Amino acid sequence: MYYGLLALLTRSLRQDARQTRNHVFRLAFVAFIYLALLAATVTSGLFGAPGLRFFQTIAWLNMFFISCAGVGYFSSAITEEKEEETIGLLQMAGLNPLGILLGKSTSRLIQATMLLVVQFPFSLLAVTLGGVTPYQIVAAYVALLAYMILLANVALLWSTICQRGGAAAGMTTLVFVIYFSMPWFTHNLSNELIAKGWSKSLGFSGTAMATLD
Repeated sequence: MYYGLLALLTRSLRQDARQTRNHVFRLAFVAFIYLALLAATVTSGLFGAPGLRFFQTIAWLNMFFISCAGVGYFSSAITEEKEEETIGLLQMAGLNPLGILLGKSTSRLIQATMLLVVQFPFSLLAVTLGGVTPYQIVAAYVALLAYMILLANVALLWSTICQRGGAAAGMTTLVFVIYFSMPWFTHNLSNELIAKGWSKSLGFSGTAMATLD
């Protein structure tokens, strides 16, 4: 099982490495970082803490690209095998369902992590510009990695449920729209209930308010 898992992981990594779009995407991201660094340097005399502004731009770019690219990339891990009707061949090779999941998802997670690794040295330039510390940069990248792992596993779940990659990507997007909108929704609902006289210390209303909190 472990030999088959390693073989599938190696095959997936080689396939991703041969795709030109992956390398072009990483190169484009480095170019975005360079433009952000150039903008921070030019405006350093107009605004304080140019390093902080530079790193904020990088962090939001990471969030955007991980969300957009990750939804389509991770959600096709299993659906592409379904569409090509190769699931049976993988099982005949001695791989159980868990091995297929690990082999397909781990390779994509490694490829996506490389996107963070390739830019980390450039992000440390924000320290020299001022306004941010190395600890804050490391903490931000740990948070981005955790978000990427969450995205990868939610997308993998829908990839196993859905028969087509488009459906899996759509359901993954829906989950994360709900995930990011729930704090805003519950905050506004809590304020509305408080305005109507609901209290956190009374029976059902207290339980409801505690749940919203």
